[in-house]
Amino acid sequence: MKRKAFVSWVGVFSLGSLTACFQRGMPAPVKIEKTECGGTVTPPVNEGPFYKNEKLDRADIREGKDGIPVTYQFKVEDQHCKPIEGAIVDIWQCDKDGVYSDFSRENTMGKTWLRGMQRTDVDGMCSFKSIFPGWYNGRITHLHGKVHYNGVTKQTTNFFFPKEIEQAVYKNPLYTKGQNPVTIAEDIELGGDTERFKTLTMAVTEDGKDGYTAKYTIAFV
Repeated sequence: MKRKAFVSWVGVFSLGSLTACFQRGMPAPVKIEKTECGGTVTPPVNEGPFYKNEKLDRADIREGKDGIPVTYQFKVEDQHCKPIEGAIVDIWQCDKDGVYSDFSRENTMGKTWLRGMQRTDVDGMCSFKSIFPGWYNGRITHLHGKVHYNGVTKQTTNFFFPKEIEQAVYKNPLYTKGQNPVTIAEDIELGGDTERFKTLTMAVTEDGKDGYTAKYTIAFV
């Protein structure tokens, strides 16, 4: 099957709508490509200001940080839905208070918590132990991720959480900032792109141990 056969556009905007987006400083809508088995190729989201290539090869990225436990489980596959062995999944996130490690503007230089990478196994799988992230102004709650394969960065994106899970977590007194008021329309990276949000939302379930398991299949061309 040729690649053109499974390309679809999400959110068809008129030229006027696109112009309005640019005038407001909003990001343009992103096309969503389909895989051969009816899934979606993982769409991009900007890297943001807090990425560092720490090369921390580890599955447990918590470093003692407080927060509701989350196990992230990723499967990496190609557009033909075949698992990819040896892909590097590189993730980073803020702590429960919305702060990132290892940046002077965050007063966290030299700290490496909530950052790490893992290689996928023969089934394209890898996992991480983390905490549920907090939030900060301008962004809905998210996890950052990159996928590298054969020395090439194949994808840079965000992963999101179902709103009902987020709301339940933020009722916990550990999360002193409370609920995240930022909407998808207000998010500085999505700018109202609800289809991209839906595509990048992880499947999150309670794990029976006062925490959550968040699953996502990453597909790239």
